[in-house]
Amino acid sequence: MSLGKAKSLYSLRKTPLQNRSKATVDAVLEAGARLLLSVGYDNASTNKIAELAGVSVGSLYEYFPGKEAIFAEIRRREDLRHFKLLMAEPAPATLSEMLSLQTSTYLKLVRTNLDLHVALIREVPQFVIVDAESKIFSEYFPRSIDFLSEHSHSLRPQCEIPIVVELLTRVLRSTINDYALHAPERLQDTLVASELQDMLKKYLLL
Repeated sequence: MSLGKAKSLYSLRKTPLQNRSKATVDAVLEAGARLLLSVGYDNASTNKIAELAGVSVGSLYEYFPGKEAIFAEIRRREDLRHFKLLMAEPAPATLSEMLSLQTSTYLKLVRTNLDLHVALIREVPQFVIVDAESKIFSEYFPRSIDFLSEHSHSLRPQCEIPIVVELLTRVLRSTINDYALHAPERLQDTLVASELQDMLKKYLLL
């Protein structure tokens, strides 16, 4: 299977432009999310998703090549929601403010729909959503790189900023995701967020 064909399995066939087509895609995604929570990824077939969404299977396949693309799009939209939360807040002025912003917005994303977030991590195979996640990373990384470059005088010596940005993002997300999976009640503990930020700040400034 070619790389282009493989990627197409996890992407929308086309972008909905009209209100009716947007409503169809939204209904499919909502039904996919509901079935993910109720019957799990393996049992959430395209037929079941279409039936719950109130659309024909033909209409579903007009936009999605299969259920893999449906769950990849759900994950992509969750990551996009995080990106929008980041951009909606005032631009940080310091490294501490940057870390606080990244931590608080991702925690907010996870807390507002914890069950879906956990199901996307636990149920959906990683290869299904890797392209969706990579796209968001590629859009946000340049902004973070620019910010840290502007504050390079405050960073530890020989700091490779692109690698640092990737590590910061992945460590922050994976730590919060692990709490969501195994100790979700701790996500309400402000001390956890504070200690996470302090750990990342020490990594930047050592």
